[in-house]
Amino acid sequence: MNQATHETNVKAANTRGTSKSKATNLFSTRTMVTVSLLSALSYVLMLLESPPFIGFLRLEFSDIPAIIGAFQFGPLAGLVIELIKNVIKAITATKTAGIGELANFIISIAYVVPAAIIYRKMKGKYKSLTSFTVATVAMTIAGFLMNYFVTIPMYATLYGGVDNVVAVAKGIPGIKDKFTLILFGITPFNIVKGIFLGIVGHYTYRLIKNRL
Repeated sequence: MNQATHETNVKAANTRGTSKSKATNLFSTRTMVTVSLLSALSYVLMLLESPPFIGFLRLEFSDIPAIIGAFQFGPLAGLVIELIKNVIKAITATKTAGIGELANFIISIAYVVPAAIIYRKMKGKYKSLTSFTVATVAMTIAGFLMNYFVTIPMYATLYGGVDNVVAVAKGIPGIKDKFTLILFGITPFNIVKGIFLGIVGHYTYRLIKNRL
């Protein structure tokens, strides 16, 4: 075996080892402990919510730990954090018979997962801006579809019809049915939430990433 062949084999072995390390990184003891702590923090932050916006929409910081976990350990870590947070909330402190937690999980992973994928793959000084911009668009689209086909119909079943759900937001101009509730009420909220999460997530991760 010549020197060039030997060096090629060594590089290939190192590449396989690196790939394997990355694939199993989420299951290391250190990572699992960190993800567990971030999940607990996310749950606590979910309880510290803002005053309601049109009834059931509230701004809170609970997605920030998921963003940190996803950026540091990969999208799957963010998904796990969001799942644990919402399952615990649905069991212990739900105010919506689990409907709000289901919506929060779907819409949150629509934000966290794309943001983490782009952030971890993209290079350059604009990767954070690009990540959170795409994530905000993805969350807005997922939120519209989720609310139109799943969440609002479930709330309608729980609270006696769509009209009762829409009535919560009748004070906002232009809202008169399910479609306009989502378009003029929920969608702007999700856009603002996406920008808010991007700003807070960016600076929080920059501050603590070297300590994880």
